[in-house]
Amino acid sequence: MSGQLFTLIGVLVGAAASYVGGALMERSRWRRQLSTRWDERRLESYLRYADAIKRFTSLAGRLAAGKGLFDLPQPLAQDAGLTMLADAELERGYAFEAVLLMGDAETISAARALQRHAWVLEQFARDQRSGTPEDWTRAFRQFQEKRDLFYLTARKSLGVTAKFRLRSEDPAVLGTDPRQL
Repeated sequence: MSGQLFTLIGVLVGAAASYVGGALMERSRWRRQLSTRWDERRLESYLRYADAIKRFTSLAGRLAAGKGLFDLPQPLAQDAGLTMLADAELERGYAFEAVLLMGDAETISAARALQRHAWVLEQFARDQRSGTPEDWTRAFRQFQEKRDLFYLTARKSLGVTAKFRLRSEDPAVLGTDPRQL
């Protein structure tokens, strides 16, 4: 009879251990899937914002080129360009909302700094800020530095460990082409 009792206890202990182990494995798998899903959404929000800010500042640059502040092969006239810039600003704002929702505190701060510098470029394009080509170039370089910082914080937020070379350190962009300022 005691042999049967030991067998029954062994079965119960084995069943409990199996249940607890399975539950822990399932919980771990669920958390991993949830984390992966949020990482994918975070990546999408960062990419959308980066794309929107690039479109916005590209239009500002083309408008600045139309004013002689920047030497680009495709300058843009004020009439068509200001409407396009306004549309790009709306898209940038929508994309920023996703960063606010999905991003961590450091990335949100970097995105805010980036958009403040993008708005300086817009002010040049809209004649709300006067300046020389050197002033534009300085503002554009400051924008690029903030863009690098946004990318660095976004990569950190996503767990990307590959080295990122800042624009100011990259020999490939230190030439004379104004698009590589």
